[in-house]
Amino acid sequence: MKTFNFKKNIGIFCGSKFGKNSIYKKETRTIIKILIKHQFTIIYGGGKIGLMGIIYRTVVKFNGKIIGIIPKSLNLKHIRQNDTKNLVLVETISKRKNLIIQKSDILLILPGAYGTLDELFEILTSNQLKITKKPIIIMNIANYWKPLKNLINKISKEGFLSKKDLNNIHWINKPEELINEIKTFI
Repeated sequence: MKTFNFKKNIGIFCGSKFGKNSIYKKETRTIIKILIKHQFTIIYGGGKIGLMGIIYRTVVKFNGKIIGIIPKSLNLKHIRQNDTKNLVLVETISKRKNLIIQKSDILLILPGAYGTLDELFEILTSNQLKITKKPIIIMNIANYWKPLKNLINKISKEGFLSKKDLNNIHWINKPEELINEIKTFI
């Protein structure tokens, strides 16, 4: 997949909660440090809570580049990132999702819930319909996404998803694998 214009913008979809396992926080910090080291600009949901907050605080701590995109309904001091100069306000959650996808060269999926699944399936569908052509990496921290991978494989085995579409999802288990996986796209 070497046919897209690569600017080092990575969109990250993840949870606004931490999850019960502390490894989610630890691995998210590690991932963000790796991305900063390789000079990626992080584009994310603009929050300072949950894993989004880990992203924000890690980028700030290590002087990385970040763009937060948040809907006006969530633009509350206790939710949004502290630095509002790198914060884009949009009307709706849907517009936030679409702008993150539009501004990103690669989409990285970390643990999350309904919103993260919605964002993931939006980009999977958009890629399948050839509306977009964005690499998707699912970070399978502590096998969090294993049930989803099994479901997607089942969908493919039952003939509802082509092998080509299945191969457009890149699954990795360790943060150290991330840059090597990204290099396969450029």
